[in-house]
Amino acid sequence: MDTSELLRSLATRVKESFDRDRTVLPLDEYLTLVLQHPRVHVRGSAQFLADAVEHFGSYEVHRPYGTVARHKLFDVPTEEGEGRVAGQESVQQELVKHLRNFTRSGRTDRLLLLHGPNGSAKSSLLQCVETAAEAYSRTPQGAQYRFAWVFPTSKVQKGSLGFGSDRPGASLGSYALLESKDLDARIPCNMKDHPLLLIPRPERQALIKRLFDDKKLPADFQVPQVLLRGDVCPRCRSIFDALLNSHAGDVAEVLRHVQVERFYLSKRFRCGIVSVEPQMSVDGYTRQITADKSYGNLPVSLQSVVLHEAGGPLVDANRGLLEFNDLLKRPVEAFKYLLSATETQSASLEMMTVFLDTVMVATSNEGHLDAFKAYPDWQSFKGRIELVTAPYLLRFSDETQIYREMVKRSVLDRHVAPHAVEVAARFAVLTRLEPPDPSLYPPHLREVVSELKPAEKLMLYEDGTVPDHLTTQQGKELRKVIPDLYAERASQSEYEGRYGASAREIRAVLLAAAGNRAHKCLSPLAVVEELRALVKETTVYEWLGRDRKRGYRDAGAFVDEVEKFHLDTVDEEVRTAMGLVEEQSTVDLFERYVRNITAWVKGEKVPDPHTKQMRDPDRDLMRLIEDVLLPKGDDEGGFRRALIGTIGAHSLDRPAGEKPDYREIFAPHLRRLKDDAYEKRRRQVRKIAQNYLKVVHGEAKDLDTREREAVDQFTARLMRDAGYCEHCAQDTVGYLVKKRYVE
Repeated sequence: MDTSELLRSLATRVKESFDRDRTVLPLDEYLTLVLQHPRVHVRGSAQFLADAVEHFGSYEVHRPYGTVARHKLFDVPTEEGEGRVAGQESVQQELVKHLRNFTRSGRTDRLLLLHGPNGSAKSSLLQCVETAAEAYSRTPQGAQYRFAWVFPTSKVQKGSLGFGSDRPGASLGSYALLESKDLDARIPCNMKDHPLLLIPRPERQALIKRLFDDKKLPADFQVPQVLLRGDVCPRCRSIFDALLNSHAGDVAEVLRHVQVERFYLSKRFRCGIVSVEPQMSVDGYTRQITADKSYGNLPVSLQSVVLHEAGGPLVDANRGLLEFNDLLKRPVEAFKYLLSATETQSASLEMMTVFLDTVMVATSNEGHLDAFKAYPDWQSFKGRIELVTAPYLLRFSDETQIYREMVKRSVLDRHVAPHAVEVAARFAVLTRLEPPDPSLYPPHLREVVSELKPAEKLMLYEDGTVPDHLTTQQGKELRKVIPDLYAERASQSEYEGRYGASAREIRAVLLAAAGNRAHKCLSPLAVVEELRALVKETTVYEWLGRDRKRGYRDAGAFVDEVEKFHLDTVDEEVRTAMGLVEEQSTVDLFERYVRNITAWVKGEKVPDPHTKQMRDPDRDLMRLIEDVLLPKGDDEGGFRRALIGTIGAHSLDRPAGEKPDYREIFAPHLRRLKDDAYEKRRRQVRKIAQNYLKVVHGEAKDLDTREREAVDQFTARLMRDAGYCEHCAQDTVGYLVKKRYVE
């Protein structure tokens, strides 16, 4: 394809897109669109943003504390997205709830204030909403229109325009589709006012009523107040009135000058989406434009009218979203105007009052919000602000997603060893957990709750795993109150997730660990070293200076905890790679146990695996398994019935006849059985690990063929199945032997 052909192809595609999207229209053609698709065109900014959220859809995520909806726009469904927001489903729900409340009331009369600790994804959440709104505005369902005033040259004879006679509305004789050479002046409405506002209020309300009467709008649809009772901006009103006077009240002649055009939200170009950094001034201004030479060709009827133009973030963000980044870093006097702006949906500038159809959102950290609450006029602001709490994440799997993306982008020259990111994520979440208040729970659970350790609470939030030392009944009761544990401090100022290590601080730890020259990979061992250095900075980080309570807020102990997690995890991986106990054999053993206890509960017999004859359940097998799994103080019968009840509960969510997946349902039980089997083979594990280290250090002369083959198979499995490279495998096995397998 040569250059000219490329340009022709580009021109063709752009023209087709321009025509398809109905980019420029006369007013009567736009009104035809309104009658055809009123749900799209009769809405305000809050409804538009709520529709943008719904456009991308949602799905359910199951958590130990309940099932919640996650909106796909926070997974960055568009190419323009800057990053996925991990977790934070409760914050998503709050944002969407307030947008829907604005829609139901027909008024965007509150400022949404996202508050939380530094680095809790407040800005990232808003970036996802903004990105999705931009993408949605380019779809047919997301079409939005504004208007401009156009004035033809004197050579264009009045009434002789037409558009080739085949265009709808040609009889109106609009100037909207004139070429630029036939126009003396074009004045866009810089407020991006809705074209329907050009229709006088009584006729506009009658049109909207007709849409309801003809059932083109659902009965529960709430028309925004700005369309029912609003007006165009002062400049457009001046132009409208001047033209109406010059045409002796003929509004049809006035509307010939209206050019309707589609616009697209764009944060980069400050069109409908604007982010305002902390500053001292009011976010708007006016300037006189009739003295500008570019307006010298206006009709005589307008040349004597003093026209002013509004500008600034308030104007640029109209009909979209206005974000105040770190709003409370400003002096209060600099944003007092928001009291009236949010309530009346208008702002008084120097030469005019502008009317707003904007969703206003702000962010703030907790320190500035606490100071703001001490301000004498706080109650006045509180009535016009909706607070949305954005805490730190409390599930380490969500936190891990953040660091994996960061590592993928930043650590390009090194292999990332398994569990390096998970170690950091677990530490971060442990620092954020708060001790539960036992008095809030039933009497029979108070002792269990009071003794709940941070690492145990971590696993409750993660996947509902209860502490091993609890009886079956205690574990069952504790699972029931996980939603209460999670919500215990939600309404308090000292909510769970307010304090602790931020994602930004842990990113710095990971980057420092990546630069550790003692390891050729980004190693969990280096991460632990950096965490030990971090927790010594007690004068730098507020969360390190908090009083410890029942094992919580103890950052030094949490480093030990995540090191133990790493040891436990690699110990299991190393033993699995040795192949001494096949996972399937553990599952098969557990299945035999389930068959026997099922027959025991029902008072039935089971077939002998060898003779196939029916016999009583195998008591020796049941005792063998329960010696490992039965919690101290639990009775055999209750434990067996609880296991069968768990299988039955999972079967309710599965298709009829589907075999239960014991790996999923009883993962902790299977892990304990494997640990027990390996403990009985401890000497074999130590021997293979030591032989591996001899091989990698070039000291394997005394190994026989069988031992060398065992090492080779172990190395291959460790690298293939667990993701290790030769360097981090050597580090890990050496570390494990030193910590756990020294004689």
